[in-house]
Amino acid sequence: MKQKPFNANMDSRAALSTARLTHRKILVRLFIGWLFLCIVIGGAILWSEVHRFQRFSHQLALHESAILSDKFIYDLAHLDTASQQHLTNLAQQLVRQNFLIVELYDLDQQLRVEAVRAGAEATENWIGQHRHQFPQRGEFTHEFHFKDGKLFIVVLVPIKGSGITPAGTVGYFEGIYLIDEKTLATIKSDLIRTLLFVSISITFTTLLMYPVIMTLNRGLIRLANDLLMGNLELMNVLGCAIAERDSDTNTHNYRVTCYALRLGEAIGLPGNEIRNLIMGAFLHDVGKIGIRDPILLKPGKLTPQEFAIMKTHVPLGVGILEQSSWISGARDVVEFHHEKYDGSGYPKGLEGDAIPLNARIFAIADVFDALTSERPYKKSWPMDEAINHIVQQSNQHFDPQLVDVFIKIVPALFHELHSMEEPQMVAMIQHCIARHFLSTMVDHPAPKQAARL
Repeated sequence: MKQKPFNANMDSRAALSTARLTHRKILVRLFIGWLFLCIVIGGAILWSEVHRFQRFSHQLALHESAILSDKFIYDLAHLDTASQQHLTNLAQQLVRQNFLIVELYDLDQQLRVEAVRAGAEATENWIGQHRHQFPQRGEFTHEFHFKDGKLFIVVLVPIKGSGITPAGTVGYFEGIYLIDEKTLATIKSDLIRTLLFVSISITFTTLLMYPVIMTLNRGLIRLANDLLMGNLELMNVLGCAIAERDSDTNTHNYRVTCYALRLGEAIGLPGNEIRNLIMGAFLHDVGKIGIRDPILLKPGKLTPQEFAIMKTHVPLGVGILEQSSWISGARDVVEFHHEKYDGSGYPKGLEGDAIPLNARIFAIADVFDALTSERPYKKSWPMDEAINHIVQQSNQHFDPQLVDVFIKIVPALFHELHSMEEPQMVAMIQHCIARHFLSTMVDHPAPKQAARL
């Protein structure tokens, strides 16, 4: 019987779905990159503007405190009346120029001189509730405060001694500066304009990158799809070649794959395990390529010696799978589909859940199709008798939970498959392969039922 070639264009909808999913992923990642750059660059610009105001307030405070330092020849801790009045006059001069409030403190952090601009008393009281700590090493400190839509800068600068006072810090100058509305509006507009310009620039850059990335990605997708289709074709050719050598028909591979696939879907098997199950179904008897024809094609019952040789097809199959990492996912089915739930199977005598789930699924599908298929050495069983046999072997040969699910889905599936011509069956299974291999790019979490199985 001529083997049906694997159609490289078997499902254009699956390929289109893959392309759409890839486009969505690229768009999402570009958006995340755009958002990240906007936040980082916007944050850097905001930090730069804040730093600029810090320098401004620092220079302003240093300039004003330098005036005091030049005039200052007294120890703040010991001021007489004349000195007190003189410093108060200087402080009042400063509040008429730049500051709302000017205060001078001695080294013990005691207030010695204070000047408040008329009308700024409430601001002084409010700022006093949020006053910062004095610096430990005489360095400059500053704070920003927002109140009633106004921006205040509070600076604290150490005053250096001069004249008759010893060199070094002799006190602290504190000034509260109000950013006027015009300056604040200019700051806001400049900041918004800069952020908007940066955002637009990043947006245009991102939009320009999209077609470049898509062009490169389209080539990679084409190469990846070609590689995938080539691997699927080789899997199909190898599986069907073994099936034809063993049973004189490759429809067994298609039917048993369909039974196993539908059972896996019914229990909610994850996408990656579904793909491994499909590969295992196609390649389950790949090791029979190493079994001699007199044993493989013997119409009667095998002798114990012949059966021992037949069982070697399992390690032979595992050895073949080890030559390719792509089909290594089929190993669970190839190596363990002859195990039995009660531990009486081969090659390792595994029992119960110790048998991999894909192998337990496939064992049911394989035996059911073997019973309902005609061979040169046997007649096919009626569907009901085959189902009864599967039920009777539940908890012995087969996983009872899987059997309960299988007997619910198999009658309709059996009639569907046996009403099809081989080309229809090939088209159906190829559609399933396309759906799971081409469009299922991200596995979904397995439902609880599959986890229990």
